[in-house]
Order: sequence, then structure tokens, then C-alpha cells
Amino acid sequence: MKNDNSTPIFQTDYRFQRMIEEVQDYAIILLDVDGTIQNWNKGAQKIKGYQEQEILGQNFSVFYLPEDQKEGLPFRLIDEAKLNGRASHEGWRVRKDGTTFWGYIVITALHDEKDNVIGFTKVTRDLTERKLAEEQKDRDAKSIEMQNKRLEEFAYVTSHDLQEPVRKIRAFADLAKSEIDDREKLEWYLGKIENSAEKMAQLIKDVLAFSKLAHEQHLQFTPVDLNAVLHNVVTEFEVSISEKQVVLEVSHLPVILGIPVQIHQLFSNLIGNAIKFNHGVPHISLTSIPVIKNREDSEQESGHQITLTDNGIGFDQKYAEKAFEPFKRLSAEFKGTGIGLALCKRIVENHKGWIEVQSVPGKGTTFSVFFPESISE
Repeated sequence: MKNDNSTPIFQTDYRFQRMIEEVQDYAIILLDVDGTIQNWNKGAQKIKGYQEQEILGQNFSVFYLPEDQKEGLPFRLIDEAKLNGRASHEGWRVRKDGTTFWGYIVITALHDEKDNVIGFTKVTRDLTERKLAEEQKDRDAKSIEMQNKRLEEFAYVTSHDLQEPVRKIRAFADLAKSEIDDREKLEWYLGKIENSAEKMAQLIKDVLAFSKLAHEQHLQFTPVDLNAVLHNVVTEFEVSISEKQVVLEVSHLPVILGIPVQIHQLFSNLIGNAIKFNHGVPHISLTSIPVIKNREDSEQESGHQITLTDNGIGFDQKYAEKAFEPFKRLSAEFKGTGIGLALCKRIVENHKGWIEVQSVPGKGTTFSVFFPESISE
């Protein structure tokens, strides 16, 4: 028997079969009506990792993530192809070795002469590189958005916070000139000028520290003993601790993966605030527990939760989120630039963790910090 071009049909079918078998950029799979794998090509072996003899007779749902199997995604796609003639989908798929790839699949229903569905062809393309490029693009866009936000923050400092001490310096300088012969008033004005200059210098120092963290994110993470960090911080505040008779209760702290200089900054800010924002004798408690947290991607990660509790002045809990914003001060009673807690938040985020605060006016504040056991980029 010959076709219209005088080419033997068996030869045409053979070439067509060989064409499908030899394609390596696409996984082409033949399924029966229940989704059982009947045949596949070299591309399927390359993309999914199974040898043909290993996979024939298994259901194609083996390529799907456990959560997709649980939700019945593979069979919903078959039903859609049976109803509409074809179904397409993009998502993460599983190889034989357990690794995943981003696959774009098209399932097409096969019909007999009476239009009954007799099986399906499933074509899969590995688009992992494209997916990763898109995710990187999204991360870059978010990074640019964050950088723009930080530029706005610095613009705010320039236009407001830094101008305030400059205005005072100018005003007191003018007043000092007018009282040049009154030594007592002159010294008072000079003292005000000096205080304003010190405030401006501290603000500039804090802004530079806040900005510097953005460039330290890729420093090497090393094991950091939090007990040693705490010892150094306590030594740093030994004068204040002695003067205010601070009571410090500390449980054994873990060793975490971190950037040592940033972890020191974090503990220094939290303990410094607990000492400063207190009208009486500061009582500070520092504890640690191992925890397992659910991430946004539904995966779980283990780590350590560090909790610092004080009996200070506290603040209204409705301002909890604002507490971590740069240049936000929740109390005008104590000196400060409003950058300390913003520094803490950025440090914790650099370590892929999180920080939360609970506070009650007049009763104290509790900070909870989570550090994951492993750091992933």
C-alpha cells in the first residue's frame, strides 16, 4: 500500500515514530485513558530522568509535586483535555532524583474513528531557566523598589532631621552674637550650639551605619556564639549597667550562622534601648528556644527564637510596625535619632529572619527575634 506520494505507508509511519523518539528538547509521552504511561521519547528520559523500562506502566502523576497530587491536579488536567480536546499548565514538576524543574505541559486527547477518547499525548518543555530568570527579574525589581524607598528615607533626613539641628545652630549663633558681652548667656548659647552639633553628628553616624548594612549583606556568614556577643555588649554598657543597677537575667544562648559585626549591633541596640527607656531599675530577661516556623511558601524551617523582655516605659501596641521604620521616635522624652530599631530590623532581614515587638505602656516591651539554622541566598 502506498500514500498519494508513492511512499510506502509503513515507511512514513516509521519515520514519524523515529522523529518523535529522537526529539530531545521536548518530553513526548503517550498515555492511556487513565493516565498510565504507554510510551515516551528520548526528550522525556532527558528531562524527567527515568529510563523507559522504569517508567512504562506507571501513572504520569508521579511527575507532580505531592501537594499537586493531593489536590488532584494531574487528573483535573486529563478531564480538561477529555472535555476540551487539550489542556495546558505551567508549574514545578519532579524528576526521578527528586529535584524539580519548571515545566510547561500540553495534554491532547486522542480519538478513534467514532470520536471516543482512547488516550492522550503529553508534551512537556523544561522552562526552568526562563522561570529562574523571571524570578531574578522580580527580585531585582523589588531590590530597586527598596533602594528607591531608602533614597526617599535619606531625602527625608536631609530635608527635615538634618536641617533641624542646623536651624538651631544658626539661631543660637545669632543670639550669641547679640549677647557677646554677657558671658553667662553666651556660654548657655554655646552649650546649645554644641548639643545641636552633637545631635547632627550622631544622626549622620546612624544614617551611615544604616546605609552600610545594605552593602554588608553578602559578607561571609560564620558561626556566631551569642553568649560571647552578649558578654561583649554587657562590657560595652558596664558603666550604664552599674549606674542604673541593671538586673540582667540570661539563659544559655545558641550558636547561629551570622555576620558577627551585625549581630553585635543588633544586641547592642536592643539592650541599649532596654537600659535607656526606663525610669526605674531596668530588669532585662534574655531567653532562647528552638522553634520550627512555617514560611510563606508553606515549607517549614527550624531555627532559634531569641526573646528580650524589659520593664521599661513601653509604648502603645498600635505603633508596633512604625517602631521599625527609620527616623520614627515613639518617645520624645529620651534622646535618639530613631534609627536603632530600623537597624535591628535590617540586620535580622539580612540574616533571613524576622523581628517582632509586643509592648504595653508603663509595663515594658518584648522583642522576639528568629534566626534560621541555615542561610540561603
